[in-house]
Amino acid sequence: MTQPRTAMITLTQARERAAAAGPLAADRLSLQEAIGGVLLDPVRALQDIPHASTSAMDGWALAADPLRSSTGGPEWALRPEQAQSPADRPAPLLPGEATEVLTGSVVPTGTHAVLRTEHGITDGPRLRALSTSPDTAPQRNVRPAGAECRAEDQLVPAGAVLTPARAAVAAVAGHDHVTVIRRPRVHLVLTGAEVTTSGMPAPGEVRDVFGLALPQMLHEMGAAAVTTQRLGDDPETLAATLRQISEVGSVDLIVTSGGTAHSRADALRPALHALGAELTVDSVDMRPGHPVLLARLSRRKEPLYLLGLPGNPLAGFSALTALGVPLLRALRGIPAAERTPTVRLTAGARLPAARRGVRLLPVRRGPKGVLPAGHSRSHMMRGLAQSEALAIVPEGGLAPGDPVDCLLVPGQRGEDFEWDD
Repeated sequence: MTQPRTAMITLTQARERAAAAGPLAADRLSLQEAIGGVLLDPVRALQDIPHASTSAMDGWALAADPLRSSTGGPEWALRPEQAQSPADRPAPLLPGEATEVLTGSVVPTGTHAVLRTEHGITDGPRLRALSTSPDTAPQRNVRPAGAECRAEDQLVPAGAVLTPARAAVAAVAGHDHVTVIRRPRVHLVLTGAEVTTSGMPAPGEVRDVFGLALPQMLHEMGAAAVTTQRLGDDPETLAATLRQISEVGSVDLIVTSGGTAHSRADALRPALHALGAELTVDSVDMRPGHPVLLARLSRRKEPLYLLGLPGNPLAGFSALTALGVPLLRALRGIPAAERTPTVRLTAGARLPAARRGVRLLPVRRGPKGVLPAGHSRSHMMRGLAQSEALAIVPEGGLAPGDPVDCLLVPGQRGEDFEWDD
């Protein structure tokens, strides 16, 4: 049955509605598991970092008050080497004494400086420094305890994404686990009886693009795991599949491809209607990608969201970029002000408008600003593959030199696509 159409909403309204979802529940996870999650609490140092003074060089730890050699110069008495674990704290240095140290090892209490190996001259049990060495100055080549931070200092604020580097600093600070908003688990439901996954498509068939590209794009957008399922075009089968996914409760977001238009041949809206789903977004005044939809399915605990992407390649990936990015950021608990990111750039040539609504135009970088990438009709892929972003082109288009807001396409900002911003 054809469902009644609702009025299209603007791209801004659609992105705001997507950004209003979530966030998901918080979990206490190991640092490795928590990478990519958003911190519920700040990470504070559990002790001084470094927690003990260490050597910055291979060489000798020198005590203050050196001895005097026969020539009147300073020298130190070498302490006999003692076998000990790297975790053992060495015995304090006595005045005029020196002991061998390695880079990163704890220096004894009473260390005045560390003399690097290449600046030291040994003569039996005695050590002296080259006359040109600066290493006898106070605290030379010593990394003092607490130089990086003191216990209870905040290292990473709440609301920040736990990047690999931030996980590493949390480990240095003594943490094994942190509490994060867990990353969304995504299930792809790819529809279309005409879609083939390998070889040359026959007349009436098309090669699958969503099953190939969406998992990696979603991982980059912050998904924890992505599973994939393929179906035909039957609304009842689709409704049964969606109901089963909802009841199992093992995912937080369903992303579908195809079947989002309002014709009798499109299955997604009838399936959602049969399930009593709430359509948060039901068509957006943008080209390509206007039949995109965002729905919410009720269940006992957290709601289950569904993002329905149009089946045409550029339309589907445009919809993912426009609505999927703010939706995933909301589910992950990214702060509200950061959920609908855009990049303000300059038009390097005329950027043509759509016949109605805003246009999401694949663009590439040029010497004076962004340029149309070409091949930008809804069923095409070539233009997007050569693009760094989608320019949001208002009605009437943009002239060279005009400012233009752009959406970065997930997976397309690598070494070959560097911006000048």
